[in-house]
Amino acid sequence: MRLCNYNLIRHLVGISASEGIEADFPLLEVIIMNEKNWIKNTSEVSLWLEKEDRGDNGKAIELSIMLGNNSNDDDMRSTYWTAIRSIGSVYADFPKARRGRESALPDEVEQNAISVKNAVYAAFAGISNQDVVLAAVLPHGRTGGAYADIDALATHYAKQAYNALVKGYKEGRWDGSMNGEIPTMTPPAVKSAEGGQEEE
Repeated sequence: MRLCNYNLIRHLVGISASEGIEADFPLLEVIIMNEKNWIKNTSEVSLWLEKEDRGDNGKAIELSIMLGNNSNDDDMRSTYWTAIRSIGSVYADFPKARRGRESALPDEVEQNAISVKNAVYAAFAGISNQDVVLAAVLPHGRTGGAYADIDALATHYAKQAYNALVKGYKEGRWDGSMNGEIPTMTPPAVKSAEGGQEEE
């Protein structure tokens, strides 16, 4: 079954060769995809796929993600990730694999934080009257300028939401649990005008 799935991915890559992808995978550095890395990286790719129709390439990537999601084996997830990177390599805006330091969150908490991040992105990306919003909702004052498009605005607020959850977990205001799709996080205490915190 695994060999069949792998060959299917190779076949789909071959179908997309007319768009500039070689039928065989290019030699890419292998990144071992444990479950945490897989969730983090494929979540970014899924957001990227939602931005526009990628045709056969997009279908092949979606299939690779589905197969990897159904796999409990790091080696097989690595194989599917190699396929995803191969197909996406022709796009300048394809998300890069995130490595570096491990997440500060346990696996289940990380998954919940990513789901919230994706939900916030989708909410802002699908907002109506986008021209009005982009004209009036601006980056931080010290940054200046304006958001290039609604995707840039959605990405900014999605990242803010994720960072707020990480901070909440570190400060003990969030235990990683969810009420449906809503994180059960206590907001930080309100600061007084003098800069301290209000008494509870």
